Amino acid sequence: MMRTKYISLVLLVLSFLACTPKDEKELIGGGTHYLLTARECNYAWAFNGYIKQIPHQGFVQTKISSLKKDTTLKASDFILGFTTCNVDIKDIKKQPDWEGYQEAYKKYGESLLIDFPPFIVLSTKPDKMADKEDPVIETRLKQQLENRYTRAVYDMPAAHLVYVDYRLTWLKDIKITSSAEIAGRTPGQSLTDLFVVEDYFRHHAFIVTSNKNVITDDKKIVGISLSQYLSYKPMAPAGIYLRFKDNVSVSAPVTAQFTIELITGEDKSIKTTAAAVKLAP
Repeated sequence: MMRTKYISLVLLVLSFLACTPKDEKELIGGGTHYLLTARECNYAWAFNGYIKQIPHQGFVQTKISSLKKDTTLKASDFILGFTTCNVDIKDIKKQPDWEGYQEAYKKYGESLLIDFPPFIVLSTKPDKMADKEDPVIETRLKQQLENRYTRAVYDMPAAHLVYVDYRLTWLKDIKITSSAEIAGRTPGQSLTDLFVVEDYFRHHAFIVTSNKNVITDDKKIVGISLSQYLSYKPMAPAGIYLRFKDNVSVSAPVTAQFTIELITGEDKSIKTTAAAVKLAP
């Protein structure tokens, strides 16, 4: 049953990505092309995942994967992520050749948010439902993405079309709470200081600051606490993955729902709650 559901999800995603606008098709032919899309951060969706280790040619690669139903995770393997967009899932226009995103989300749940969040599906459509681009951010972001170091990190092929989203809304705060006791903290008590940044959505490992600088150095943007992350006055991420700090654990098995609240620079609150997850010591 799970395999059938996965195959159905793959087929759905292929249908999402099938309609590439003509002007984008004309770009393909050599080199790596970055197609940037600007969006405000008006909506966010939280999700649960885990760090999956995949042996590959003598090395072990890691991937953020969605959880199967009724999975119990070690706290050390747990990933809490969120993705952002300028439009709500229900407002994504349905095309005649593919199932609407809202219907797909009802069917596949958080696995869709992890692998193909709303913004990446919109980016491939003729109507991207985008906001007005920022020329300064786009120039700096392309410079960073096109330098040798960044391309080596992504291991991109010679001819490649990469969709990259950036946000125009900066974040003043990120608040994380839980419906259950975690690490000795009561339900509703802040857990923000217990998390660090594990990674970002593919091809989105960068921070755009409120003064429009772009940071891509892994040492500055990965493995950092959320207080460090917020010290950059960052624009909201398109997609980000958080994990507990190494010394955080649960004393007994617990089922919890995590809520993430984003506070924008204009003091707007965007709140989202992930599905219930079972954590073990």
